[in-house]
Amino acid sequence: TEELKTQIVDFFKAKKKMLTSRDVANGLGVEHHLVKKALTELVNAGTLEFTSFGGATFIKLPEE
Repeated sequence: TEELKTQIVDFFKAKKKMLTSRDVANGLGVEHHLVKKALTELVNAGTLEFTSFGGATFIKLPEE
């Protein structure tokens, strides 16, 4: 939902670091599969981006 996407983007702006989808789910208290779906839509829209680091996939805000 749009509300969840807004919460996720605000969460990233507050944390100012790379996070996993599970970090976001735990931080917002939302089910993991719902967060993953919203994150994928945000990445496809260019609002967030995936980055791999040390064999793990993180999500972050695109660099300005």
